Amino acid sequence: MIFTKLTLNNFKSHENTVIKFNKGISVIVGENGAGKSTILEAISFALFKQHTAKKIDDLVRNNANSMYVELEFISNGREYRIIRSKKSMLKSSIYKKTSKDGGYVHICTGDKEVANEIRQILDIDSDLFLNAIYVRQGEIADLIDKTSAEKKNLIAKLLGIDSLEKAWKNLLPIISDYENQLSELKGKLYNSKELKEEYDRKKDELNSLKDKGHELEEQINEVTELLDDISESKRNMEREKEIYEAQVNNYENEQKTLSKLEDDKRLVQENLDNISEAEGQIDRLEKYVAKLPVYLDFEKSVSSIQTLKEQEAEIEDKLDSIDKQNSIVNETKEDYNKYLASEEEINKLNNQKVNLEKELAAMAKLEQDKKVLLRDIEGERNDIEDFFSKAKDKLDDNGLSQDILSEVDDFNSLEKVTNGFADEISAKIKDLSEDIISKNEEIVVFKQNIESSKKPLEDLDEVEDKCPICQSEITPYQKKELIKQYNLTIQENEKAIVENEETVRLLTKNKESFEGKESKIQDLSKDIAGYKEKFNHLQNELVKLGGIDESLESKEYISNKLGEIILVIAREKEARESYKESYDTFNKAKGALEVLGSQTEAQYKLKQVKNEIDNHVKNIKLAIEQDPHLSGDISANELKDRIDDLKQKNEEFNQLKGFVKNKKALMTQLDTIKEDIGVSMNQLDITKNKMEASIYDKERYEQIIYRYERYERQKVKFSNELSEIKGRARESIANLKQLTQRISTADKFQQEYDDISDYLDLLNHIRSLYSKNGIQKDLRNMSRPLIQKYTKQFFNEFNFNYSDLTLDDEYDVTLYGPEGESSMSMVSGGEKIAVALALRLGITQAMSKGELDTILLDEPTIHLDSSRRHELINLLKEMSVLPQMIIVTHESQLENAADNLIKVEKDNGISKVEM
Repeated sequence: MIFTKLTLNNFKSHENTVIKFNKGISVIVGENGAGKSTILEAISFALFKQHTAKKIDDLVRNNANSMYVELEFISNGREYRIIRSKKSMLKSSIYKKTSKDGGYVHICTGDKEVANEIRQILDIDSDLFLNAIYVRQGEIADLIDKTSAEKKNLIAKLLGIDSLEKAWKNLLPIISDYENQLSELKGKLYNSKELKEEYDRKKDELNSLKDKGHELEEQINEVTELLDDISESKRNMEREKEIYEAQVNNYENEQKTLSKLEDDKRLVQENLDNISEAEGQIDRLEKYVAKLPVYLDFEKSVSSIQTLKEQEAEIEDKLDSIDKQNSIVNETKEDYNKYLASEEEINKLNNQKVNLEKELAAMAKLEQDKKVLLRDIEGERNDIEDFFSKAKDKLDDNGLSQDILSEVDDFNSLEKVTNGFADEISAKIKDLSEDIISKNEEIVVFKQNIESSKKPLEDLDEVEDKCPICQSEITPYQKKELIKQYNLTIQENEKAIVENEETVRLLTKNKESFEGKESKIQDLSKDIAGYKEKFNHLQNELVKLGGIDESLESKEYISNKLGEIILVIAREKEARESYKESYDTFNKAKGALEVLGSQTEAQYKLKQVKNEIDNHVKNIKLAIEQDPHLSGDISANELKDRIDDLKQKNEEFNQLKGFVKNKKALMTQLDTIKEDIGVSMNQLDITKNKMEASIYDKERYEQIIYRYERYERQKVKFSNELSEIKGRARESIANLKQLTQRISTADKFQQEYDDISDYLDLLNHIRSLYSKNGIQKDLRNMSRPLIQKYTKQFFNEFNFNYSDLTLDDEYDVTLYGPEGESSMSMVSGGEKIAVALALRLGITQAMSKGELDTILLDEPTIHLDSSRRHELINLLKEMSVLPQMIIVTHESQLENAADNLIKVEKDNGISKVEM
C-alpha cells in the first residue's frame, strides 16, 4: 500500500489541507501542537475509522458544522479513494480507478461495507494497521531501554499475543465465579437427605392433628346444645334488667334536671334585681349626655376655621402667580409659533434625507449582492458544466452509445437518455434472472435423475439374479449391462449439472455486473434531477442580476438630491435657533400654568372658603348660647377635658340602656323556669312508682349469667384449641408444600451442580490453552524465526561489520562479528539504535506477511537522548529499503532526510501546510 494524496476539510485543527505523498521518505515537521500527528490520525480515520477523540463529533473543527477526509492510495497496482464525511451523520464511501487515465468508480457506501472492502483490498484489519504499519511515539526507544520482560511484553502487544494473555487472565475471575457458584450449590445440597426425612415427619404430624380436631368438634357440639337451652332464660331476664335500669337512669337524670332549674331560677332573679338598680343610674346620666353634641360641634368649628384661614391665604397667592404667567405667555407666543413652524420644516426635510440615505444604503447593499451573485453564478455555472461533462463520461464508461450521447446537449435530454438507459439495464437484469432460475430448475431435474439411478444400483448390489425394478429373472450379463447403463445415466447428469452450474455462475456474474451498472445509473439519475434544479436556480439568479443592474442606474441622481437637502436643513436650523429662548420661556410659563390650574376655579374656591368660615362662626355663637360654660376664650385643653368627661358618661349611659332592655325577657324566662320545676317534680314521682313495680330479680339473673358464661368459656376454649389445631394443620400443610418445593429445588441444584462442574472443566482446559506455555508460546515460537529473518535483512542495510543476528526466546538480540558474539549491552549507541529500528521494522514486515510498502513513524526520536536521537536520524536518512516512509517529527535535522518535506504551522488556531 502506497499513500498518494490526503485531503482534510475541518478535521480537528485543519480547515482546508491537501497533501500529496510520493514514494521515498516524507517528513512532516512543525512545532508541538501544530497539527502534525493529526495528519497520521486522519490516515488512520480514513482507513479504519480509528481516532483518539472521545467521539466523532470532537473531530469536527470548532465553529464548523461538517467535516470531510479523503485518502487516495495504491494497492496491488490499483488506485483507490476513501471518503469519510460528517455532517448530521457519518458517511463512508470507497472508489476504485478503472484505468490509469479514467475516473474513480464507486464501489460501496456504509461503515460496514467500506470496512469489509478495505480488509479485502489490504489484507489487514485496524489492529494490524495500528500495531504493524503505524509506529507510535516511543516504541523505538522502548526497544532499546526496556528490560527483557518489558520488551517481550511490548512485542507481544504488537503481535497481538497480549490479547491471549488478557484472555488467560480474564478467564480466571470467570472460573472463580463458577467455582464460587459450585461451592454455593454444594452448600445448598448438604441437607437434601434431611429434607426428605423432615417431609415424612411433618406428614405424620398432620394426620395426628386431624384426629385431635375431630374430638374437639364433638365437644363443641355438646356445649353448644347446653348454651341453647339456657339462652332463652338469659334473654328474658336481660330484657327486665334493661327496663329497670332505664327507669333508674331516668330518675337520676330528672333529679339533675330539677337541680339545674333551681339554679337557673336563682340566676334570673339576681339579674332582675341588677336591672332595677341600673334604671336609677340612667336617670342621673341623661342630662350630661344631651350636652355632648353641642361640645363636639363647637370643637369642630374652632378647628375648621383655622384650616380654612390657611387655605384662603394659599388661594390668594396662587391667583397672583397665574396673572404673572399669563402675561409671559402673551409676550412670547409669536416667537413660539415661529419656532414650531421651523421645527416642522426641519423634520420634514430630515425625513426626506433619511429616505434618500436608505436608498443609497440599499444601493450599496445591491452592489455587494451583485458581487456575491456574480461569484455564485460563476461557481454554479462551472459546477453544472463539470457535472454535465462527467455525467456523459459516466454514461460512456457504462456502455451507452456515443451516437446517443452526441445528441445530448441539455439536462432534459440527459435525464431522458439516462432514464432510458436505466430501463434497458433493468430489462437485461430481469432476463438474466429468468435464465438463472431456468438453469437452476434444470439442475434440480438432473439431481433427481441421479437419485433415481442410485437406488436401483444399490438394489442390484444386494440381489443376485432379479431386476430391482420389475423383479424378473436376469443373467449376470444383463445385471452388468444394467449397472453400466445406470452409471452412464449418473455420469451424464453429473456432467450436465457441472455445465449448468458454470452457466449459472457466468450468468450471475453478468447479472451482478449489470446490477452494479444499474446502481450507478440510478445514482446518476438522482444527481441529474438535483443538477437540473440547480440549473433552473442559475437561470433565476441571472434574472435577479439584471434587476440589480437596473436598480443601480439611479444612484447618482439620489446622491445629488441628498446633498441639496443637507444644505437646506443647515439654513433652517440657524433660523430656528433665533427663536429658541422665547420658545423655552413660553413652555416654562405654560408648564407653570398647568401646575397652578384654572384661575376661575381658584376664585370660586376662595369664595367657598370664606363662606365656610362665616358658617362656622355662626355655629360657635349658637353653641355658646346653648351652654353658659362655653365661651370664645375657653382654652383647647379645658375644652378637651370637658368633651372626654362627657364621652365617658355617654358610654356608661349607653351600656346601662342596653342592659335594661333585657328586663322583659328575663321576667318571661323566670315564669317558664317555675313551670318547668313543677313538671320535673311530677315526673320524678311517676318514675319512682315504675321502679317499685318492676319484677327484675338481681340474684336469679346473676345465677343464669354464671352458668351461661361457664358454658361459653368451655365453647371458646374448645374452639380456640380447634383453631390452634387448624392453624398447626395449615402450617404443616404449608411446610409440606414448602418442603416439596425445596426438594424439587434441591434436584434442580444437583443438575446445575453437575452442569457447572462440566463447564468448569472446559473453561480450565481453554485457559490452559491460552496460557504462556500454550498458544502464546506456539505463536512466539512461530513468529520469532520470521521476525529474526526480517530484522537481520533490515540490519544488514546499515552496513555494520556483523555477519549474523539472532533472537532468543525473550527476544534479546545477539550480534556476531569479527570479535565473536556480542549482546546489546556490548555494542555502541549507534548500533543499538540500528538494532532497535531493524527489530521494529522486522516486526512490521512479519506482521504484513512480508509485503511491506509503507510505514508511518510518529515522533520516532521521542524519549531518546541527544546522542541516540542523532544516530536514529542518520539511520533514517540512509534508509532506502522501503518504497514509502512517512515520518512525523519536530526535529528539524530530519528535514535533510526528506524526499518530500511537509511543513505544518498553526495560525489563529488553524493548521496550515506547506509542501
